[in-house]
Amino acid sequence: MKNPRSVIDMDIVQISGRYAKEKGISTDKALELFFGSKTYKTLINVETGLCYEMTDYIYDIFLEEMGA
Repeated sequence: MKNPRSVIDMDIVQISGRYAKEKGISTDKALELFFGSKTYKTLINVETGLCYEMTDYIYDIFLEEMGA
């Protein structure tokens, strides 16, 4: 299995990029929102196992948290 840190980094890039594109906001703003989210805090805690889930699943959790 890949290093969890590299998986987390890839998820962060993909999720923030997708959110920025869908919402018409800057990538920086999307990163700011993601970094401030409960989803991010859960993702970076390897013990939760969220980092091993598919990016689409994590993105859906983030969208729900953002009220979408």
